Amino acid sequence: MEDSSAPAPRQKNCNNCVQTKRRCDRQPVCARCVEKNTPCVYTKVKVAGQPDKRRSRDGPLAAADGTESLPLESTPFSESLFAADLSFNLAFFETATRPSDSYLDESAESDTPLAQMQPITDAPVGEDTPMHFTDFDRPDHWLVPAEGNLQPAERPSTPVDDEIVRAYDKMTNTCQQIQPWHLYDATTPLYYVMGRVEGFITADMAVHTATPFLHRHLYRDAHTPQCILSCFATSVLYASRTPGNTPMVMRAVHGSVQELVTVEGARPTAAVAPTEKLARTQALFLYQIIRLFDGDVSLRAQGERDIPLLSSWLGELCKMRENLGRDGAGGQPPKEWEKWIFAESVRRTIVMAYSVMTMYHLMRGDSTSPEPDPWAYTHRWTLGRSLWEADSSFEFYRRWRETPHFVIANYSFDTFLKHGRGDDIDDFAEIMLSVYMGVDATKEFMSSRHTESARVTVGFINCGSRK
Repeated sequence: MEDSSAPAPRQKNCNNCVQTKRRCDRQPVCARCVEKNTPCVYTKVKVAGQPDKRRSRDGPLAAADGTESLPLESTPFSESLFAADLSFNLAFFETATRPSDSYLDESAESDTPLAQMQPITDAPVGEDTPMHFTDFDRPDHWLVPAEGNLQPAERPSTPVDDEIVRAYDKMTNTCQQIQPWHLYDATTPLYYVMGRVEGFITADMAVHTATPFLHRHLYRDAHTPQCILSCFATSVLYASRTPGNTPMVMRAVHGSVQELVTVEGARPTAAVAPTEKLARTQALFLYQIIRLFDGDVSLRAQGERDIPLLSSWLGELCKMRENLGRDGAGGQPPKEWEKWIFAESVRRTIVMAYSVMTMYHLMRGDSTSPEPDPWAYTHRWTLGRSLWEADSSFEFYRRWRETPHFVIANYSFDTFLKHGRGDDIDDFAEIMLSVYMGVDATKEFMSSRHTESARVTVGFINCGSRK
């Protein structure tokens, strides 16, 4: 008699290959589906007469439509929501992210000015690859094969240089002097910065569907990821909470985060498209701001349990970003405005999320840095209000030609402070500058150089990490 407990047979080939009667390579996302830009789905074949026990056996991670949920490489983060251990443990991906000496030697920077460099015209897709090497016209184009088929990538590619270290030295006193009561002292940088950070939810996402690191045109088409739509709805609820509706609002926050962590934490990395990687990281980061800084003990405990998950997702963004300055990337205008929006949103999300999480650990009084320390590496981003606030492709390219814009490495602002103007500073740069040199000094710089002409050549100016 046939054992009723035997698992149902798995369809070996994906649905598209079965329908077209083509050979399938049986990867999580097969090569043919990547080539045809179609979703790659493997369906379980149910045995007649046997009930579907998948939901009761696998719990909430089982797919409702019967599609196969690919196996996880580690324990799902959703299980950690109710775990007892609140420790900040990043060791699970340390060995996969610390760069080797040979790799670092290959990623040394060039002394050639960016304006004289030519963009690379033929390069494999991998870490720090300029975004124009990949077709981002539709989300379907962003499907990638299994990681084993890609060029090995390590996060991030370039250690900090002396200029970045000097910038860190200037910030040492500010970081060491953070006290718990600074959150309530309007004269301290921490009070101002955390007010701006909390405003990402109430003043930015809820009102403008954008933040200083999430461009307002990033998700403007019909392919907006569901996690961003849920995050927007949750932000609106949180921003409009009252004593009467707060219990229901906080219930909605719990539910939205649980759904994100459960669904996205169970997906194999190779099956997640770049736009989805960015969207889920931005959504979790915004949820973390609510959970860690709202004051609710339960929310904070759950937020701390998901810190490793956010760090892991940020590491994935580091692998796919265009880290400006390498091999001249950024010296030429991007081929498409939309691709620049995506690339710059990736860069800014990485820098802002790492900055906020570092401030949180300083506020907790943590004496040691997490391993691997994200600030041991170079994270570049673009400083230029005119580019970030352009409303059309035409306006973007016009401003690219006519206005100066700067490549900032981490917190290396010295070159910008010598040559830049207050008009160049957008909301993102204002927050970063306030952390670097204080709120009053930042406001003075923006006021005194508001109308002063920039003493630089129009175009990209590299302000850090140029060995």
